[in-house]
Amino acid sequence: MIRSVDQKILVETTKRFRRNQAEKQRTGLYPLEMLILYVTMRCNAKCDHCFCWEDLNVGIPEMSLEQIEKVAESTPPLRQLLLTGGEPTLRADLIDIVRAFAKRGKAQTVLINTNGLKPKKIVAMTEELKAEFPDLGLEYQLSLDGLATTHDRIRGVPGNFDKVIETLKAIYDLKSKYRNLGAHALTVITELNYEELIPLNDFLREHVSHDFVHGFELVRDVETTAWHIPAEVAEQGVGPKAMALPPTESFPQIAEDLKVINSRGPYRANSFHVHNLAQLRMVETEKEQFKCVTAGQAVGVLYSNGDVAHCEFTLPFANLEKFDFNFDDLWHGEEANERRKQISKCFCIHGCFHGKAVEYTWKGIWEMTKAAM
Repeated sequence: MIRSVDQKILVETTKRFRRNQAEKQRTGLYPLEMLILYVTMRCNAKCDHCFCWEDLNVGIPEMSLEQIEKVAESTPPLRQLLLTGGEPTLRADLIDIVRAFAKRGKAQTVLINTNGLKPKKIVAMTEELKAEFPDLGLEYQLSLDGLATTHDRIRGVPGNFDKVIETLKAIYDLKSKYRNLGAHALTVITELNYEELIPLNDFLREHVSHDFVHGFELVRDVETTAWHIPAEVAEQGVGPKAMALPPTESFPQIAEDLKVINSRGPYRANSFHVHNLAQLRMVETEKEQFKCVTAGQAVGVLYSNGDVAHCEFTLPFANLEKFDFNFDDLWHGEEANERRKQISKCFCIHGCFHGKAVEYTWKGIWEMTKAAM
């Protein structure tokens, strides 16, 4: 028996799949649905599993608000704007960056990645944004990598776990006041925390919400969890400084734990859950599970200094300054098209790309349907 919430998700996913297929046939490209915008490369945590740690706190420039407003003016309407970094809440004008896209109707949902160390700022920003843009989808993805001792060890910040829980509770309190508001936790599965997945989920269900949304990713790097990226365009040094994957013999139990957690959630037709199970198979077999048709088409990456890449495992191919910060001109320019040709055969476990690719195949929709059952 498929629940009504899952039926709705499957219907919407199927409709979107067909629309995207039609657009691909018409233009040769899938429409851009998600822009990953690094608003800063400053960070107030020291995470062992961070895959861009070498770029943190080294003075990488940040686009001005005026430049970001030009970007917002020139992007197509997005299904999701993902604000990340670094730690986005360190940027003083973060709320104005959200406004830049919201007031132009350029983001159906804004998803903000955060380590949760600034709960008061997040609450104040949320109340101000929801009062101004009640129809805007506003979602927070809070990093939570284990129970208190494990999380604080991985993050390098004593008390980080308690701050995350404080932030999650505050947002869940606000959900009763504002619509189109949400929060979930994302746990990066590593050698240090793979045995805590169920206990952590138990804690969140008990202390935050019984219907808590709990997402997962396998720890990733460009050398061991990506395949067939041409050497001349592959990012160098993208990977954790002191963290590794769980042992492969633990993968069957991890898969079972993920299935239990997905069955507990408010919905089960979850493309990211399908992606998680496929990640495990991909690492074991080094074989592609869902073809990456999203990097450089449905998903793009914009770094804080204006560099643009088709994915985070490949080098930037252009900087927006050359295009007077007109994103659409760059996205459909010669450099972008050339890079698309170069990355047409690579694949990886990165959730922003492989996870979305699940929704671009009938196979993925069928796997979502089976999860819903």
